[in-house]
Formats: sequence, structure tokens, C-alpha cells
Amino acid sequence: MNKSTVISELKRALTLTIPFFEAEPAFLARSYAPGKWSARQILAHLTDTEIVHQFRVRMILSEPGCAIPAFNQDKWAKTLAYAQREMLLMRRLFTTSRESMIELVDYLPEQIFGRTGIHSELGTIRAWDVVGKAATHNMHHYGQLVAIRENTTWAPPVAAE
Repeated sequence: MNKSTVISELKRALTLTIPFFEAEPAFLARSYAPGKWSARQILAHLTDTEIVHQFRVRMILSEPGCAIPAFNQDKWAKTLAYAQREMLLMRRLFTTSRESMIELVDYLPEQIFGRTGIHSELGTIRAWDVVGKAATHNMHHYGQLVAIRENTTWAPPVAAE
């Protein structure tokens, strides 16, 4: 992983995701499968996760060896009113947080992203791991949003063997 690749992936995911925050209410209420999150809930999750990624990267970079707590996405969705959140505010939060992450990667020396923290479930993680996860996690949920838009069922990508 290198700076230019990471920045490119973060920008690509941002560009692809932003239009969904401006979708019609009927789209935002739909899901890709029964019992799964609606588009609005997915976008709220992406927004909150972007903030979590920001926190984690900044902690690891500034305080190597620090504790990094896990979070329960379902508890966040239930507690933090994902079904009602304001779309324009979420778009601003998501965009600003992502642009800030891109700026951080651009301005800081690449080697600093090798610093580590201790995740409560995953163990040792590098700042690069968190930055990379920001882009891949975004694209995972982008696939769900596309499935909702195209009115198809979404299935997670099969891992390469």
C-alpha cells in the first residue's frame, strides 16, 4: 500500500457514494434484502464509521500503542436513530471526514502510517490498516447501495482462494 493508491481509493469511494446521500426518500427507505438495513441506515452507518476511522487513525498516529476500542454497529444503528438521520448533515459529515482523512494521508510521511495501536478485538493494527479499511468498507456498502438502486439482491463478494 502506498500514499497515491490509498488516496485514489479513498477519493473513488467518496465520489461514488456522495450521490446516494441526495437520493429520493423512496430509495432511502428501501433495502437490498428483507430484514437488512435501508439505504438511509447504510449511509448513516458509513457516516459514523468514517468518524470512527478518523478517531482510530489520529489516535494511532499521535499515540502509538494506544488502545483502540471496537464498536457494535447494530447497537449504534439502534441507539443513534439511523432510520431518521438528516441526509444533508450526514453527507457533510461523511464528506468532511473523508476529505480530512485524504489530507492526513497526503500531508504526513508514509512511514508514520506504520505506527500501531491495540484494537480490543483484532489486536495490533497499523494506521495503514485503518486507512485501507476506510476505503474497502465504503466500497462494501457501496455494493449494497447499488443493489438497492438496481432493485437486485446483494451478496457479499466471494473471497479469493
